[in-house]
Amino acid sequence: MAQIRERDQFLACLRRRGQRVTGERLALFDEIFAQHGHIDADELLRAMQARGSKISRATVYRNLDLLVEVGLARKGRLGSRGFLYEHVHGGQQNHDHLVCTGCGRVVEFVSPGIAALQGEICRAHGFEPSRHTLQIAGLCNGCAAAEAGAAAATAEPAGPAERAVAAHA
Repeated sequence: MAQIRERDQFLACLRRRGQRVTGERLALFDEIFAQHGHIDADELLRAMQARGSKISRATVYRNLDLLVEVGLARKGRLGSRGFLYEHVHGGQQNHDHLVCTGCGRVVEFVSPGIAALQGEICRAHGFEPSRHTLQIAGLCNGCAAAEAGAAAATAEPAGPAERAVAAHA
């Protein structure tokens, strides 16, 4: 179940706006807070439909935008997957991302050294930051090993005759 404080914040926001508190909205809220990582809107829709929800795609997108607007979710591009969402808990530490360009895997990390450097850079330039994003793209160990194996396989001659020709070239 989602954090009570965040759910109360969402309900208060809906009431302030004069919007109805519907079963679909609450189910979407619970689903995004049940996720442990980044999810795109279509994955969220499929997860909800698998649980028997009759929520529409438009409702998912509208309510994700609302959650982002009130600060209960973040929306960002990670790698080439398009927009992904993640829930935000009160007091949650800011984090950065490693994104594998091979398989799309996303790793969240927190680095006090990076945070200190960002603060130092902002102070040096008289800049007051409101948010930041850091995304490092590259290959995870599995994709790097697979790529190295594929490169080695294409670089070696196939048989003894090809090796003899390569040796005399």
